[in-house]
Amino acid sequence: MKQLKIKLALMLCTLRALFDRPKKIALANAVGLFNEHGIESLFVDPASTSLPFSNRYLLIKRGASGYQYGDICNGGAGGPFPLGPSPDAPYAIGDVMAVRRLGARPGLEMGIAAAGTAVTIDKLLVSAPLGCVQDISQAGVANGTYWVVGRAAATIAATNSTMEVPYVPVDPYQLVNTNGTLTYPTNPV
Repeated sequence: MKQLKIKLALMLCTLRALFDRPKKIALANAVGLFNEHGIESLFVDPASTSLPFSNRYLLIKRGASGYQYGDICNGGAGGPFPLGPSPDAPYAIGDVMAVRRLGARPGLEMGIAAAGTAVTIDKLLVSAPLGCVQDISQAGVANGTYWVVGRAAATIAATNSTMEVPYVPVDPYQLVNTNGTLTYPTNPV
């Protein structure tokens, strides 16, 4: 009877282990695909002129060389679509970087505030040049169409250097700044 109980306990443990395994992702090691945590792996674009990347947490855009490549998102008025921040700072062409896709993950993200700009808590952040983020409500934001990437989770004073800023990410969407008045574009991309 004791041996039967031991065998039954071992079978139940084996059965539990089958159901407690992490879910497998098809082609989990493929570049250019999402994993279950909203992270995409991309190669550094061979056409990039931004190497080595100056910092981590910079916004990344899709590279010019194909879907599996990424480069620094030079945002600002009329800038490209930002995929999300990268916790990596690659040094060479061919390096693989993780991109935490905006809107695909819960929790806060970190960004780099553009040098010389302040960020106010709860204000909208948009993609700025050199992969940085910028408070759209601050003076000095030029008229034009911007990609909104989230809302600031802290206030950061303007400094001459770049500063890390936490923010609540959103699915990127466009807003038009016209002399401080924000509106949706008539023909959003």
